[in-house]
Amino acid sequence: MSPSRYIYLLFFFFLGIGIIHGQSNFPKEYLAEDWAPKLDSLRTALGKNVSFKNKKGMELATLLALSHYPELQDRKVKVIIKNMRGAPVEASFGVFNFIKPRRKKVYKILIQENSFMERLSLNKQVAALGHEMAHFIQYEQRKYFGTLFTLLQYVISDKYRLRFEKQADELAVLHNLGPQMLDFAFYSSDDQIREYMKSLDND
Repeated sequence: MSPSRYIYLLFFFFLGIGIIHGQSNFPKEYLAEDWAPKLDSLRTALGKNVSFKNKKGMELATLLALSHYPELQDRKVKVIIKNMRGAPVEASFGVFNFIKPRRKKVYKILIQENSFMERLSLNKQVAALGHEMAHFIQYEQRKYFGTLFTLLQYVISDKYRLRFEKQADELAVLHNLGPQMLDFAFYSSDDQIREYMKSLDND
């Protein structure tokens, strides 16, 4: 194991201890000038199962968002930037996930090429990608057929869609992305994000 990987893994170990005891050592804001020099270390510590198609500067934000989700770090995550219709960023999953063990599951983040996602600040990109990764947690909680039912409800019910998206915001806050969600959230208001953060502090 290289020294840089060893040091970075120690960092995440002690960071995890802080989270378990209700203390977050994650920054309140991710600034590109602070984190771009650490990309190689992030890639070594977290990038083993992450792949990119047409990165276009999204790698740093992806790895920082993933650092908030230790339960996803042994899953395969694909980030794909392409021409597509629909939302500028969305979460998806491999069609064979239902027959794969958890560590073999494949999750995807699809980003519309030349969309505003590529022009956001690093902190806002981390918020957006952290929200999408929260959907991966929702998929795992519901398992395959529950996820299919969820997606059906998502398509036919605006009320259900909003509730599902707000639950993802709450999950992101639970994973210490509250300050980022205050900076950039589509579905929950700032007051709702603060309520999520307050309830976390009270647990």
